[in-house]
Amino acid sequence: MIAYPQYLDVPMMVSVLASIEDGVSADGALRSLGIDLEGRVGSGADPTADNAIAQRHTVSSLFGRMRDGLGDQVAQVAAQGDLDALTDGCFVELSGPVTRNPMIEFVNVMERLFAIADIGAAAQSAAAQGIDLVVPEETKQVFNALRNELHASPVVDATIATDGGLTGVLSFQKSYLRHDSLDDLRFGRVRVLGKCVGTLTEDTAYNVLSRSFVGHMVAGAFTDAMSGLQQVNPEGDYPITTTVSGPGLFVVPLAVFI
Repeated sequence: MIAYPQYLDVPMMVSVLASIEDGVSADGALRSLGIDLEGRVGSGADPTADNAIAQRHTVSSLFGRMRDGLGDQVAQVAAQGDLDALTDGCFVELSGPVTRNPMIEFVNVMERLFAIADIGAAAQSAAAQGIDLVVPEETKQVFNALRNELHASPVVDATIATDGGLTGVLSFQKSYLRHDSLDDLRFGRVRVLGKCVGTLTEDTAYNVLSRSFVGHMVAGAFTDAMSGLQQVNPEGDYPITTTVSGPGLFVVPLAVFI
């Protein structure tokens, strides 16, 4: 089956391919199609439709060649027992649905709550139940700082859930994403090939807010906000969480493909 990469870290792919094949010539197909060894596409090539198609074909073909060359160096990971054989830096492949960065969802939820709190009727209804919805301006400024920090970061996190109950925490390079929202990766099931950089045991958890300095400052506010929502609407379902529970693993993705 021919694999089509939806996300591809081209410099990492070229580096791996060069290691497998004892070097990749910069004067070969990459250079002729304007794909340099830093992963920049389009340098030195005429911006024509034919070149764009050829560039995409070349990158996809190189990915297939690299994946075939890795062979049994890639550990297939699906269940907790698969984690025992992993070492930091080994290649792993896992499949499942991708979920957008919980931190982004967290910020979106909090900003919607701030908007609700500013509506007089909502504030009055909450006050009648003994709930204070007034959000200090300082709190809004902190969350604005968190959004700015997320925007400025060169990476964006996501998670993938395997059928065997593992959670993979994925750190994507923004420069190789079509869009930070990850919308093109969130439909159906995908496969992820990358480097394992750590694991989570069954009795441990990772809070995605720990990646951000500002996130540490607002972790308690998120817990309070979810508690407040449940008081206002006890029957409501609030699935957003910033905690990833083990078993799982941390992955620097080389490719997401179908």
